[in-house]
Parts: sequence; structure tokens; C-alpha cells
Amino acid sequence: MTTAIFFALLCNLLYAIGYALAKLLTAELDPLEITFLRSALVLATAAGLSLGRPAPAAAWAHAAAPPRAWDQRLAALALIASTTISVFGYALLPVTEASALGFSGPIILTACGALLLREAVPPRRWLAVGLGFAGMLVMLRPGGSLFGWPALVPIAAALSYALYQVLVRRLRGVADAKDAMVQGAIAGVVLLALPALVVWRWPAWPVLALVLVFTAVQTAALAALSAAVQRAEVSAIAPWHYSRLVFALAMDAMLFGRLPPPEALAGALLIALGGLLLLRRSAPG
Repeated sequence: MTTAIFFALLCNLLYAIGYALAKLLTAELDPLEITFLRSALVLATAAGLSLGRPAPAAAWAHAAAPPRAWDQRLAALALIASTTISVFGYALLPVTEASALGFSGPIILTACGALLLREAVPPRRWLAVGLGFAGMLVMLRPGGSLFGWPALVPIAAALSYALYQVLVRRLRGVADAKDAMVQGAIAGVVLLALPALVVWRWPAWPVLALVLVFTAVQTAALAALSAAVQRAEVSAIAPWHYSRLVFALAMDAMLFGRLPPPEALAGALLIALGGLLLLRRSAPG
């Protein structure tokens, strides 16, 4: 469980960095183009690595027809949907607010773990997630100007992300992190090639370099997520996803010069309390 928590924290740190970079990229590129380029770069890297193996053809045969192929492709579709919608959300909203709205995801994730995977969710775990959700409400001040239609975009991304994590959990023992990355890259290239062509803008070299960094960070985050859900129930690590809010606050301050208001700090405290509550439960084991 301790290792799973470490990977969950690492995943959310990397995702906070990645989506802050995506917000910078949306000033130059369309979100569809950003996700397509990311998928193409991952696929090209996988192709290059396969050439160094004894049987590269076998690796591509495995990618084309993986075990439980439709389950893996559905997971890849959920991943690409989540990534694309998230980039749209970060283009429309500040990093902290977009991240906070995305924290409806762990609530959905805990419910999915209980209902779809039949995981036992103790009351203490629900309380930990509830504290994190209360922290989100404090930060966003329901009824404020933020709650227009752009606020629905990160929530839609959170729904797709929760579905992806549940599907990855169900594929445990069948597909590893490498399979998830390759299948996601294939889905991104196939599904977004035409839409990206419609909105295509040729990136300058500095922008392309930033796309490379964004791709590396997001891919590492995906690998950390896969490592976390392979080691623990999705509902057990759900409250730790709230750590991304703290990392998002730091990204907003460092990259965009936005200091967190008092209500943001109060919300972060509630999120930390939820994490500590879960840690107290996990410590004896």
C-alpha cells in the first residue's frame, strides 16, 4: 500500500506539471493537435524501441491484437478522451480551478470501485474522500462565477479518467503499463488524425520542444498511475489523487504568478486531512 501511495503521489505531481505545460501550449496549438502530437510521439518511440528487440514483428503483432483486445481498446479510448478533454479544460480555466473541478473524479472512482469491481469501501475511506471533496467545494465557492459551462469540461474529463482507471484495474495481470501506453497512442493517432488535420497549425521549434517535454511528463504520469492501480484497490488510492490540487497550486504560482487565496489554502487543508485519515487506516497493515 505504501508503494501504491508513492506512485499515486508521483502520478499526480507529473500530471499537474503536464497540464500546466498543456495550458502554455494551448496559446500556440489546438488541444486536438496537442493530444494527437503526444500520441504520435509515444507511438514513434514505441516503434523505435521495438526495433532493438529480437522479434520486432512480434511486438507489433501483440500491439495490433493484444489480450482482451476490446477491453484494452476501450481503456485506450477512455484515456484519449480524458487527455483531450482535460487539455480543453486547462485552456479554458486556470490550472488550480481546472484541477479542483477534476477532483470529482476520485468520488466517481470510489463509487466505481465499489459498484463495478465489488471492492469493499470502509466508512473511513468514504470519509477521507468526502473531506477531499469538501475541500474542493471550499476552494471553488459554489455559486460563484466559475460555475459556467467551462466548468463542465474538467468534470467530463474526470468521468473519462475514472472509467480509464477502473478498466486498467480490471486488466490487471493481462496488460501492463507498456500495453496501456501503446494502446492509448494507437487510439490517439487513429481517432485524432483527421480532426487534428482540420485545426493544424505548424508548431515552431520551441513549441515542438515543449510538446516533447509534455509528452514525456504525461507518459511518466501514466506509467506511475498504472503502477499504483496494479498494487492497490482503486478506492484505496482515490483520496491520494487530491494531492494534485496542492501541486496545481504550486504550478499556478510558479508558472502563472497566481498566489492561492485563503479559501484555496483552507480547501488544501481539508484535502490533507483526508489523506492523513487514509494513512492512519493503512499504517497498521
